[in-house]
Amino acid sequence: MLYELVGIARVNSMREVRDIVRTMGLVIIRTGGVVRRMDWLGEQYLPSVIGKHQQLHIAGHHFSILFDSSPKVQNDVYKLLKIDPRMLRVSMFNAGKSLKDLSKFRGKPPLL
Repeated sequence: MLYELVGIARVNSMREVRDIVRTMGLVIIRTGGVVRRMDWLGEQYLPSVIGKHQQLHIAGHHFSILFDSSPKVQNDVYKLLKIDPRMLRVSMFNAGKSLKDLSKFRGKPPLL
């Protein structure tokens, strides 16, 4: 199945964001999934202050990953990101099941 992961990482360094995205990409690939697209959506102010790990955050690095995998792998990736202290928010969406759904996601080369 095709999934889209959208995440917000804390603003420390671009290296942290790249490390998070690369690690998730490797986890997906090593468990039999396929990474279709990785996008960095920029550093943006948050609509409201987010309190996470005893810190208040007003901005974050936004990114998305489009990938194919089994539901178990998707769940494992989600759990890994939820416990990562560098992450502020994580959302996962089911983007499609059929080849017709996949054809609308023509992408850019990966961020790696």
